[in-house]
Amino acid sequence: MKHQLDLPTDYEPRVFVVDDDESVSASIAELISSMGFRATTYTSAEEFLADTDNRICGCVIADLRLMGCNAIEMLRKMKAAGYEIPLIILSAFVDVTTTVSAMSEGALTVLEKPYAEQELWDQVIAAILLDSEQRFARRWLMEFHEKEHRLTEGETEVMRMLLKGLSNKTISHQLDLSARTVVMRRKSILNKLEVDNVIDLAKLITKAQIIEQHLTTDNVVSEIKCQLQE
Repeated sequence: MKHQLDLPTDYEPRVFVVDDDESVSASIAELISSMGFRATTYTSAEEFLADTDNRICGCVIADLRLMGCNAIEMLRKMKAAGYEIPLIILSAFVDVTTTVSAMSEGALTVLEKPYAEQELWDQVIAAILLDSEQRFARRWLMEFHEKEHRLTEGETEVMRMLLKGLSNKTISHQLDLSARTVVMRRKSILNKLEVDNVIDLAKLITKAQIIEQHLTTDNVVSEIKCQLQE
């Protein structure tokens, strides 16, 4: 299944099942195994949180009404601890309020029990693909900002003007710089950001902006920039 999904070779997803009904956990684990993924089961949110950390990848499947901390409360604790893994909530008592509450907290979806096996299968695939894509996007964005962080203040100023389509001569005039200085800064910008020309630079910046907009809801951008400033 991993090969069919064309997942990165260094991405090893697992499915974490949290349900106090062991028969349900066993059934889900069997389904996950048939998909070619490894499943780990837990009987409570507390057990899951104690046994894992925010580096885990893949997806989490949790029953809504767990003993102790319920699935929505568990999701809040996961977010506070920096978990980035998608969570699928299962419940025999699905209503609009519960669904809105769960998804506003970041749950990928809420499935009603009893669910069709194919429905859960499809949601697990969707969750793993989402997790893989978001982790790749975060890593790409981190690498981009590391390169961007190398630019001097003067180079950043010239880059902004280049992206507006201004010529070297116009930039030289507006910034009161020599033509040679503008050319040298332009060359340094392209080298540091590893692009060949201003068109590729514009494409790179646009890609970064699109990814940032996509990840903003997870506060990923601010976290990356904080890490670079440490």
